[in-house]
Amino acid sequence: MARRKSRKAKPRSRRSRAFNIANAAELYLTTDVLTRNFMGTNPLGFFTGQEYGGTGYTSVMSGGRVGSQQTYGYAYRPGATSITLPELLGFGSADIGGINTASILKDNFKANAIPAIMQYAGVKIGFTVGKKLLSQQRNMINNKILPLIGMKQLVRV
Repeated sequence: MARRKSRKAKPRSRRSRAFNIANAAELYLTTDVLTRNFMGTNPLGFFTGQEYGGTGYTSVMSGGRVGSQQTYGYAYRPGATSITLPELLGFGSADIGGINTASILKDNFKANAIPAIMQYAGVKIGFTVGKKLLSQQRNMINNKILPLIGMKQLVRV
């Protein structure tokens, strides 16, 4: 009887559990391109509902005259021209689905589809080329600098 070949167990691949800063930056920029073009806000504003804009008025006295000046800051503003996740899910004082969400999303898509595709491709191509061009510098940071400060297991570049 012929002897059977025994299967060798595959060696387990070692996987780094460190947080990759370059991949996180690429993910944030691609998310930023999509949320700015289709939702009308940045990723932080989309997920939290907090948007920058006019929050109210304050009284101002200049030259002996009393007037009002608009103040700006971050606030929750349902019904604005942007679409946020709390509006889509009906959190807070917003209606479920927001106000005219479908029409705003459709208008944003029509107006920004081609620029969004170009920006998305630019981010992807830029990071691919940048990672290859800066590979020696990234390796030096990952293999020489991060171990010295004790962060090799936590962070990768």
